[in-house]
Amino acid sequence: MINDIFGCLRPHDLTKLAQCSTKWRDMAQSLLWQSVELHRQDAHHEPYGLSTQQHIHRSYLDEELREPRSYRASGFWDFDFEKRNAKFGTAIRQLFRTAGKSKAWTRLAPVVHHVCITVTNKSPNCIWDMILSLPNLTSVEIIGGCSLEHDTPPRPASLRIPNATKIRSIRLRGYIPANFVEAMCMASAATIVSLDLAALEPRKEISNNAEEIQALKDMNGFLYAAPQGILWLKQPATSLFTSLTHLLLCKNGNFDGHVDRYAGGDMELDEEHDSSELQQWAVLLRGVRATLVEVLVEQRPVHSVEILSGGVGFSVNDENRYCPNCTHFDDRFCNKILNETFGDGKVWPKLKRLTLRGLNLQEYESDHGEELSEFTQRVLPGVEVIEESGHYMFFNPYSGTIENLNGADGLKPQLDAPWLM
Repeated sequence: MINDIFGCLRPHDLTKLAQCSTKWRDMAQSLLWQSVELHRQDAHHEPYGLSTQQHIHRSYLDEELREPRSYRASGFWDFDFEKRNAKFGTAIRQLFRTAGKSKAWTRLAPVVHHVCITVTNKSPNCIWDMILSLPNLTSVEIIGGCSLEHDTPPRPASLRIPNATKIRSIRLRGYIPANFVEAMCMASAATIVSLDLAALEPRKEISNNAEEIQALKDMNGFLYAAPQGILWLKQPATSLFTSLTHLLLCKNGNFDGHVDRYAGGDMELDEEHDSSELQQWAVLLRGVRATLVEVLVEQRPVHSVEILSGGVGFSVNDENRYCPNCTHFDDRFCNKILNETFGDGKVWPKLKRLTLRGLNLQEYESDHGEELSEFTQRVLPGVEVIEESGHYMFFNPYSGTIENLNGADGLKPQLDAPWLM
């Protein structure tokens, strides 16, 4: 009966109750820490994703706060989130001191089953080790946010051996360290059922030469290279991810060409890195073909963030549209993923749905001698194949970061920000 009553209390009420006495603390803590949610109220309205994500309970959300403008300040500064994030960071620093061996953390860590947080530049450096230390963790959702000042989350030089070895659902988006992704996925490889990866490398300067960088600054030129996805899979996936049934893979595409003045004419996708990312996708897909039920692969064309303030009425939520002869055909994706991976002649015994999102496949027929629908019916009989428009990524070439404020997408802002419009 007490558990039923506690289950009706909000986190704030449980916190107050836990502060009353040791007895009430012990009774309330298991419920209070079972699900750690630290994100903005409107952070989970993204309609696109894996079918498994639609069933995650969001007890944290307040109905009256679902309209984002009801609680954001005039500058879209979320005071409630910033205050809670600061308190959470302080608590983690105190609880996780001495490498997570404090008595308080030893007591709390086994209680946590679900973590859904936005990690920012203000998060403690130990945040990654803290997450990996949770022995009964089953569900993880992390957004690596970029601040208004273009600061990104802390990146650990090394990580401790994970205690989190039973995770079933993982969703990692935005600025997430590659070594953290590798540590988490490898430690729980045998139990992961749903995996959603859209993680970015830290910003990278165009040149390592100080004189060249200074010359670019003097000419007000671009200082940073185009965004890149992380490379984390360092070993064959076969026999590792034996339970994986739902997989989402997302990365950046080329700079969109139909608005050249905003696209950054001298900014080009690193083809070598892009090929490495696609090879990583291919290795993972081939390694789990025996268990996959649902696959969603997505590319985000890149725009300069300037297009959001250029008076052309462009929104962060606009879907991409490809113009014949002025945008890049995604031939590397077609060759590496469609032809060499899905079309390699081997069976995908359990696959029910393949979604191709945000890809430019308009020239597939002219390049391959058959329509895409004919190809998929031939190599994936009985599989529902869906083509749909996607979204853009908005890149600031002067700071080297993408705009991903205010939401759970991780690769774009949730809302049209007034400072950009």
